[in-house]
Amino acid sequence: MKFSMREKRKKVDSLKKDFIGRDVSEIILLSFDEFGEDLAMTTAFGYSGVVLMSFIKETVPDLPIYFIDTRLHFQETIDLMNKIKNEWKLNIHHLYPNFSDEELDRIIGKKAYSTNPDICCHYRKVMPLLKILETKSAWLSAIRRDQFRTRARIEVIEIDGRGMIKINPMWDWTKNKVWFYVKTHNLPYNPLHDKNFPSIGCKPCTSQIKEGEDERKGRWKGLEKKECGIHISESSEQFIREMATTIDFTSFPTTMKSNNSEKSNISRGKTANKK
Repeated sequence: MKFSMREKRKKVDSLKKDFIGRDVSEIILLSFDEFGEDLAMTTAFGYSGVVLMSFIKETVPDLPIYFIDTRLHFQETIDLMNKIKNEWKLNIHHLYPNFSDEELDRIIGKKAYSTNPDICCHYRKVMPLLKILETKSAWLSAIRRDQFRTRARIEVIEIDGRGMIKINPMWDWTKNKVWFYVKTHNLPYNPLHDKNFPSIGCKPCTSQIKEGEDERKGRWKGLEKKECGIHISESSEQFIREMATTIDFTSFPTTMKSNNSEKSNISRGKTANKK
């Protein structure tokens, strides 16, 4: 079901009052009661995502969970995803880039993750996400306020920079609280976390961090960039507009395939970054 922006804001304000003081399971159940099949979760199988999925397993195990497979993930991430999918029997779906790696090399250049990581993230992550979000009314995420300054102002429920209702049940959890939960409940997690990789994305853009550094310091190391474009808040609209003026997505070829839906996805991606 699609809502007007006015309806979204009214719904968010109402649900926020209901969510405050609730635990993660209660927030998930209230969200499912409100949105039903129009609710989904996305995850890259980081340790916070694993915790949120463990709550989903106990509450609404049939909830669609989407993993964006950029084809550049660490093998450890793929192994963890397969383990959770097989053992927990969750409703996990794979999303892939709209183009093959060979086509992407021709469209955005070889090793674009090094030469233009913003456009690489857009094609490999954001475009697949947009295809799912346009079929949903709300989505669940495991992001937390303490992860990085770009997330310091997130709320338990909010309208994100694309105008989507986004629910963050673990918004106020700390890193220590999450790890305590992982350890006490013997949850599986990516072994790279034990090697100073607290935030794990695509292999070429993920590095180890030093003790005491922010969790996302190892993402796109050496660059100001610390978000791939999936998690954008209303408060970052100015940043999105500024980024859109420096990245003209229409300048990249879109005729590798004749599928009109792919062309429209690129157009929607550009629009989303201009909001």
